[in-house]
Amino acid sequence: MSDRIKVVTHRGKQIFLQDFTNVSPGPEFDALIAEARKYLDSQPPKSVLSLFDGTGGHYNVEVLATLKAFAKANEAYMKASAVMGGEGILGIALMAVARFTGRSFKPFKDRLSAMDWLAEQQ
Repeated sequence: MSDRIKVVTHRGKQIFLQDFTNVSPGPEFDALIAEARKYLDSQPPKSVLSLFDGTGGHYNVEVLATLKAFAKANEAYMKASAVMGGEGILGIALMAVARFTGRSFKPFKDRLSAMDWLAEQQ
């Protein structure tokens, strides 16, 4: 896995970190989504503690469509999901993705709080 798509250990729990900070639509975004999907497809159902950090990223209609499809496809693997960078367009996109997929994403302003919350999920 890359520096942006990786599993980190926090308080004894494995957290799947998807670091999309400052990413713009295009090849890098698409490659990160593909890498995340590959990892998730190898996991047991309802086993993944996930943190998506989209802070400072740029989002458009195509990215929203990709995020919706990505969230729907990985729903079965998620135990709990936290997100960062959900202000502005990303916040609107996340609400739309949540509505479309029936998933919930707990928003956070910093990684430590997000990872602490994920580590507490049973």
